[in-house]
Amino acid sequence: MKLRKYIIMFSSILLLTGCNFGESTEEKLSNILTEIYDLEADYRDVQKELAETETKEQANFQQMMELTKDQKEELTTMVEDTATLLDARLALVEKEAASLKATSDGISKLTTLISETKEASDKESLKQMETTLKERIAAYEELTNNYNELATKQQDLYNMLVDDTAEVTSIQEQVQVVNKHNELVQESVQKFNEATKRVNEVKDEVLTSLQKDEI
Repeated sequence: MKLRKYIIMFSSILLLTGCNFGESTEEKLSNILTEIYDLEADYRDVQKELAETETKEQANFQQMMELTKDQKEELTTMVEDTATLLDARLALVEKEAASLKATSDGISKLTTLISETKEASDKESLKQMETTLKERIAAYEELTNNYNELATKQQDLYNMLVDDTAEVTSIQEQVQVVNKHNELVQESVQKFNEATKRVNEVKDEVLTSLQKDEI
């Protein structure tokens, strides 16, 4: 009875640093995007540790599933260790989420820039950038909700492993519940990664468009 691997592979958002073009719309946008990138520093910093914690927890779970009720003491110790790892990764996800939420400040500045921009084509380009950034944040919020729900279901499963009253069939059913929700998380991961890719694509398109308009 194995649990499917649930490591989340996030793709980082690579944005331009500020360029020296005076007070052009291009420069203002570039500076806003740089600020958003900087605000996501904690998000990027936790990725390695989060992946390592998930891997350790997965390895522990696989070992636990190979133990029997007769090995109660060893099983209990492993469940406690695994629960600690689960708490640790949720703390990392919370830090990650706070970092992504902070980017709302940068998006607000972009909204202000849109209101100040007179050129219709530039305004439309900036609105497209704003929309893709908001869609990415929405995708991440959905991912986080699903991820935290998965963690709750995993914790329930760990508790069942050391519950003397838990039937084998009940444990098997809970494994299926966890695996099914894991699939939902993976779909959310894909959606978020696609939203991040789209942000980078639109960023390049918009900055190129603004540069042409201001030549």
